[in-house]
Amino acid sequence: MAKHGLGILLILLAFSCKEDPPAPLPTANFYVDNNGCTSGCWVYFYNQSYSAVAWDWNFGNGITSDLENDSIHYQNPGFYDVTLKVWNADGVEDQITKQIQIN
Repeated sequence: MAKHGLGILLILLAFSCKEDPPAPLPTANFYVDNNGCTSGCWVYFYNQSYSAVAWDWNFGNGITSDLENDSIHYQNPGFYDVTLKVWNADGVEDQITKQIQIN
């Protein structure tokens, strides 16, 4: 009986040490609606990232956000570099930057 008990214990230990598989790697991406609008306009940003559970936007005008999707009012004309950083469930990060133009 003692040998069987030890074997069962080893099997249970092997299964209890099994780790969850890693989360899929994140791929940052977003879509911009109303790019090229005339200053004093709203631009809409839609997350299209894969395997993301957290978001960090930098809209290039001093405004940031942690929402999945957001809209920003751009007061002045110019080119703005918009960056989206995303993280998966394991905390792995990816980011993308796109330039928008406000006329």
